[in-house]
Amino acid sequence: MHPTYEEARKQLVAFLRSEDFVVHPEEVYCPAVKHCWVDVAALKVSDYWAFEYKSHNDSIKRGLAQCQCYSSAFNYVVLVADRHRATSSPYFGIFKRNGFGVWSHTENQFNPLLGPQRQTVTRSRRWVVERQFKYLVRQGLSSGTDRRISDWFGDHGADRPRLEQVQA
Repeated sequence: MHPTYEEARKQLVAFLRSEDFVVHPEEVYCPAVKHCWVDVAALKVSDYWAFEYKSHNDSIKRGLAQCQCYSSAFNYVVLVADRHRATSSPYFGIFKRNGFGVWSHTENQFNPLLGPQRQTVTRSRRWVVERQFKYLVRQGLSSGTDRRISDWFGDHGADRPRLEQVQA
């Protein structure tokens, strides 16, 4: 039996945290196209990662389009799906050519089938992603609390350090 999206997302978040990623508690907005939300966004050292989870009934083709969207704002982009669907998809080669990672999800395990390559990001799009993580960084990289999306973009004081300063 396949896990629900909510169950799979919780498993992915727990796995990433065990691998020393700082995981955003919400889906993260990606400004590349309208209505573009990353299922799981994470920060590791100074790199931003986007994870797109495709459940048993989701389209791998749609996942490719979403990964292409994310690649302009995130350093690394990974599609997560069950092993058979990911590797047998006619789009697997396109994921590879674009430098997107592909991970399998089987029960509670996540295994890289294809390692991601560093993406060239657009500075203005990356800034929007950084802004959504800024609150977490200021809170000592805690898990955060539920907040409205407008709170992530609000002006919280120009005297506070930028993300790059906090990470240094």
